[in-house]
Amino acid sequence: MSFAMTRAEREAFLAETRVGILGVVEPRRGPLTVPVWYHYEPGALVRVVTGETSLKGRLLREAGRMSLCVQTETAPYQFVSVEGPVTLRTPDFETDDTR
Repeated sequence: MSFAMTRAEREAFLAETRVGILGVVEPRRGPLTVPVWYHYEPGALVRVVTGETSLKGRLLREAGRMSLCVQTETAPYQFVSVEGPVTLRTPDFETDDTR
């Protein structure tokens, strides 16, 4: 029995409202891993809003890559993990904060 999800199942899972755990390299330490709210629509990019001067924001800018793991909290346990390059832009708080 395979527990692997199809691409469509993974995208649908990520598109649900969940808290994700963001991971980013922190030089001379272990990676910074923090809970974040994120937004995802199938076929699009994962979006995370954070302050430019926060530790998370500074590390994302420096590393240029991040990982995100999203999971269920109850059985049957499921998770999706994604990673990739970071694109930084100034958030539009009127739309970014309401999603």
